[in-house]
Formats: sequence, C-alpha cells, structure tokens
Amino acid sequence: MEYSLTIKPEAEYEISDAMLWQEDQKRGLGLELSREFREVILYINEFPEHSQKKYKNVHIRFTKKFKYGIHYIVEDNNIYVLAVLHTSRKPRE
Repeated sequence: MEYSLTIKPEAEYEISDAMLWQEDQKRGLGLELSREFREVILYINEFPEHSQKKYKNVHIRFTKKFKYGIHYIVEDNNIYVLAVLHTSRKPRE
C-alpha cells in the first residue's frame, strides 16, 4: 500500500529547532540529525504500522543516535507526523 505523508507545521518547527540546537552543541550535528530524521521518516512512510503505538492511535518511532521520538498517526492511506520530541531534554520555555 502506498501512503501519503504529511508533517504538521508544529512538527516541522520541532525538527528545525532540534537541528539548530544540535548544531549549537557541535558543528555538523544539525546535518547529521537531519539525515537521521530523513531515514526515520522514509521508514515510517514505507512501514507505518511497524512502530509501537504509544497512545491510543499515536505511533512513535525513535531515532537511534539522537534520542528523538517521531509521533504520528495513520488514517487510511495518510500518515500525519504530529510531533518530534527529544526523549530527555527539557523543552525550551
């Protein structure tokens, strides 16, 4: 089955913010994180039901190196990425 994947604006902001934060920590980490996000998003698009369900119908797929969780739902042939959250870093206030 072929799926259409949409990243919600809030999740796009969280991805951008995460890449900037990582780049501030060390030059090149932002790009490395971007690549890892891309790999996980491609995996989700190909195998949306292979990730664990965390809340009711919300799936979560974790990145490996950077410890982010990509939260998404599957509705018919559509995948909606809702949030991208670090598993241990406190959100900025």
